[in-house]
Amino acid sequence: MKNRRTVFPSILSLLLIFSAILTGNATKGMRRDEKIDTVQALSYTDAELSSVSDGEEREDDGSAPVGSRLLELIFGKKSTEGSTKDIKLCPGGDTFGVKICGSGVTVSKVVTELSAGILKPDDRIVSIDGQRVSTIDEVKRILNSSGGRALSFEILRGKKTFTENIAPRSCGGEYHLGVILSDGASGIGTVTYYDPETFAFGGLGHGISSHDGGEVLKMTRGTVTGVILGGASRGEASKPGELRGVLTDKKLGTLTANTRCGVFGTISPTAISDCDSRTPIPVAKKSEVKAGEATIFSTIKNGNRAEYKIEISDIDYSSDGTKSFRIKVTDDTLIALTGGIVRGMSGSPIIQNGKLVGAVTHVMVANPTEGYGIFIENMLSAAQQGVQPKAA
Repeated sequence: MKNRRTVFPSILSLLLIFSAILTGNATKGMRRDEKIDTVQALSYTDAELSSVSDGEEREDDGSAPVGSRLLELIFGKKSTEGSTKDIKLCPGGDTFGVKICGSGVTVSKVVTELSAGILKPDDRIVSIDGQRVSTIDEVKRILNSSGGRALSFEILRGKKTFTENIAPRSCGGEYHLGVILSDGASGIGTVTYYDPETFAFGGLGHGISSHDGGEVLKMTRGTVTGVILGGASRGEASKPGELRGVLTDKKLGTLTANTRCGVFGTISPTAISDCDSRTPIPVAKKSEVKAGEATIFSTIKNGNRAEYKIEISDIDYSSDGTKSFRIKVTDDTLIALTGGIVRGMSGSPIIQNGKLVGAVTHVMVANPTEGYGIFIENMLSAAQQGVQPKAA
């Protein structure tokens, strides 16, 4: 069914990353704005983000996130189990902004010992003095009304819950714990695909984490927003580049799932440049992905979506995660613009032999022209599983 609304050329594109962003400060590359001795709220505006993880993070293979069965896709289409022959989707390549709220307040980083060494990264603060907390603002309110007296913290660490007394310290007229807290995340990423009839979409190719290297953030709600791109910083060895941009307040869609293989939901046609003229293409099975030439769609220069050449190698047909095969940028134009793969390109669709085969997910820290891609099958499987109704 054709979109009947007038579609204006979009300056948007979808990735990051995503680590948490803190109040009133834009951050780059989905990194947190770390301020010593402060407890800050998540900021959902003026964010300069592009991937789920900090670019300085190094995984065992030297990469950093850029973030099957096929039964029913989230947009209601059906296909025979294990078959993709009847599925056609429009490849994305447009950037988008994302804002998600988590299911609680999590310690992202300990920056001083004000909490007497009790709080650790990934700890979730369940309650303070018997009052359950789910946002940073609630934590700040309780701390500032404490007068500095010791408070009883209920803390969830892994699967274990325990209680400890912590006395906040006064600094600058407010009381603090000496940690950075997060209650959500926001950033920039790239749309991998969308259904032209329903505008259900998938992007990033990896999940949004609570903080660098942490588990996928449990999302209570999520919003797709506009983003004004401000260019890209070039990637260099040991210093990944990134798309730079500012999130707008305009809501352009809704996220329904944040999974380890991507984010999924529905997006407005206005977030997709020239969506009326795009032609759906077949979805490739894993077995159809071959070593050799391919292309990606990304939005890098002047907010315009463009196609760039890459090569696929080292295919792991057993992969059910985000690193299904290696990719190498061979396009001179893209290398001149960005140095290769940069944060914010996560989710860029990969096309081979006229089929949608996957998405860009990681960049190699040591060499920004190389990275990883995820099978589109893995993303669609995660989308289908992410919207299945839970048992009563």
